[in-house]
Amino acid sequence: MAMTMSAAMYAQTMVFAAPDKNNKKVVKRYNCYSHRWGYPHMSGRAIGYTAVFGVKENSIMSTDDAEVNVVKRWVQDAAVDDMENRMYFVEIKNKSDQTLYIDKSHCYRVYHNGNKYCYYDPERDDTSQIHRIIAIPPHGKKNLSDYRATLIKKKKYSELKIIDYPEDFHWDAKVAGVCEGFLGDYEVRLFTEDKSPYYRTFVIAYSKDEDFSTYSLLTINFYMRQLIGCYFPELYRDNDIFDRLGGNQYTITNCEYGYGGVNRFRRFER
Repeated sequence: MAMTMSAAMYAQTMVFAAPDKNNKKVVKRYNCYSHRWGYPHMSGRAIGYTAVFGVKENSIMSTDDAEVNVVKRWVQDAAVDDMENRMYFVEIKNKSDQTLYIDKSHCYRVYHNGNKYCYYDPERDDTSQIHRIIAIPPHGKKNLSDYRATLIKKKKYSELKIIDYPEDFHWDAKVAGVCEGFLGDYEVRLFTEDKSPYYRTFVIAYSKDEDFSTYSLLTINFYMRQLIGCYFPELYRDNDIFDRLGGNQYTITNCEYGYGGVNRFRRFER
């Protein structure tokens, strides 16, 4: 399936990428973890929740030319010298014998409410120091975005300026309908990809043509697969706990407080 668009300098043909024989295996990596630790309803009601995300089966993560994974790595904190944070990155592997080009102006993170975050938007202040095109050499790997920040020292305080953002899997508890007391402490709720309270989609454009005259689109659909009630959510913020309980580098998690009686902790998507 193809469509032709008008561009300022050249015509572009977009083709929806087709999965290769390895695609199902790559998708399955993100759907293996099953959290069974704890005793449902044996203690108090949870005030916080840790979501474990899976990938919908209709996602395209592997083609003949490229493979996309969401990976987590320890990264040096820009503000604290001896501190590292675990962050998520969209990693793109070039499986071909030619250079693969990623146009970040055609790449998006789509939130549950339909809002889109473009990875290269010239109207945003933070885009001036970000390259629009990523060139991945044959059989090489590169991230769609990285964590880059500078610490600006002012007279009375220091200010952290983020230049390039890693991925986040923050989810809005209010949008998901998850309020304080929704689950018991340690209780686990399972969801299917068709009936999940929260979704997150990544759209990635790549081409073998440097001028992007023909390019392909990959669409990766994440969904909240499990929700774990917890009275002390901070204990779940370090993903190492999931590694010890059978998770691995493909266990995508994020903790949020339920909305309601803990309003001061609420987070909302940008």
